[in-house]
Amino acid sequence: MTVINRFQVKGDSERFVRKFRAHSQYLRTRPDFDFLVTVQLVESPQVFVNLGHWRTVRGFLRTVHDDTFQAHVRQLGPMIDTEADQALSVARVLKENAIVGAENVVLTRARPHRDPHGFERRFAELNEHFARLGGFGGSDLLRSTLHPDTYIGIQWWHDTEVCDRALDNGPRRALADLMARNADVFVERGRHLAYERVLS
Repeated sequence: MTVINRFQVKGDSERFVRKFRAHSQYLRTRPDFDFLVTVQLVESPQVFVNLGHWRTVRGFLRTVHDDTFQAHVRQLGPMIDTEADQALSVARVLKENAIVGAENVVLTRARPHRDPHGFERRFAELNEHFARLGGFGGSDLLRSTLHPDTYIGIQWWHDTEVCDRALDNGPRRALADLMARNADVFVERGRHLAYERVLS
């Protein structure tokens, strides 16, 4: 299970990043936590998206009821407006890691008009195209459990330069246009802030 939080920071984003990093390090110690990814939007730098991956729902529920988790929520709450979602991965491609600090992540939110499996196939075709270009790190396509008609996709590249080339590629634009004909698609570019696994 993946918990997706979208944070709109009200004030000092650097202070939020410091506080949220402390919370992230706490999560890494929790039973059944797997890994997290944190992204800052390039065009809206006050917005952060965090994807926390859990091996079990039970581990997540035990954590959110823990006193330390609740204390962190009370500290972070006044600093942000937040949207939350939960999702399950339907297709994951892992090739290489993304450099931290680079603008090398693309987030996609999509709601297919009719055939969700057709959208999944088109997303996979886009990944295959990116892989042929080189420098593609991978992707995770998730389907919301709260809004089952909605997908959240994350794709990443090794660095900013290869991401720029991939997004400016003609065949990529044609594939993206085909995808958008059959779904409401919203795409955002992100700066990779963190990829951290559970602390053993």
